[in-house]
Amino acid sequence: MTDEPNKTASLQGDAAALEATTTDAAPPVNGADIKWNGKLPLRKEIPDGNGGMTKELDLREPTAADIERIGQPVLFGLYDANPKPIFDTRLMTAMLAHLARLPAPSIRAMHPRDWNNAAWHITYFFMPDL
Repeated sequence: MTDEPNKTASLQGDAAALEATTTDAAPPVNGADIKWNGKLPLRKEIPDGNGGMTKELDLREPTAADIERIGQPVLFGLYDANPKPIFDTRLMTAMLAHLARLPAPSIRAMHPRDWNNAAWHITYFFMPDL
């Protein structure tokens, strides 16, 4: 019986430590821990808009203001037999240029697979939580 107060104090200390670590960390998004790294290597260099070339896109996270300004580049076909994302290619090119801080002609100069990889890289942000 002498161990009971120590055991209770230990459990309270563990609970406090757990609460401190869980409140300090960002909550998981939709049940998953999402780590955003906006860097995407490219197959071929593209103009960087400043007279140079770049072999990597450095995309920042989009905001609601970006969607309002440029439009929704990904639509979700909920009523199809197999729901799937559908890219509006013009809006996606504009969004990629905006998020990468590059001119749209640079995005248009990308290898098609690079463009698709970049589009899928940011699609998560335009999908609903289902």
